[in-house]
Amino acid sequence: MNDFQERLIELLQDNNLTKQKFANNINKSFSTINEYFLNDYYPQISVAIIIAKYFKVSLDYLFGLSDEKINTNKETGKFFDKFNALVKINNKSILKTMNDMNFNESNYYRWKKGLIPKTYNLLTIAKYFNVGLDFLVGNVDD
Repeated sequence: MNDFQERLIELLQDNNLTKQKFANNINKSFSTINEYFLNDYYPQISVAIIIAKYFKVSLDYLFGLSDEKINTNKETGKFFDKFNALVKINNKSILKTMNDMNFNESNYYRWKKGLIPKTYNLLTIAKYFNVGLDFLVGNVDD
């Protein structure tokens, strides 16, 4: 079981929610929610943000990167800009950084076009740079 699954189970239990009721509350299908429990499967980051907002927790808490439930780091900005800044701060090249994380260089160019990495890749990046998911995706209240 991964950290996300453990935290989601905990949040459902703390809020006396069944998977079905939770799925209904966030307008997702039961099969989608159940998939998170059956496999080592992460939601798309857009769905993870919905889940985090629903439970009023940070993405970092939801994925086990922090034990702090509330995100206090409300920095905004685009993922690509933040990624480049982290590479620069760590005095590494883009190619070296991508290789260190076993990412294809083509991912970098997709991010440059505005695409957000898949959740698993975001977790890898967050751990590599020792930053939070909320920071990477600019998870702020609307």
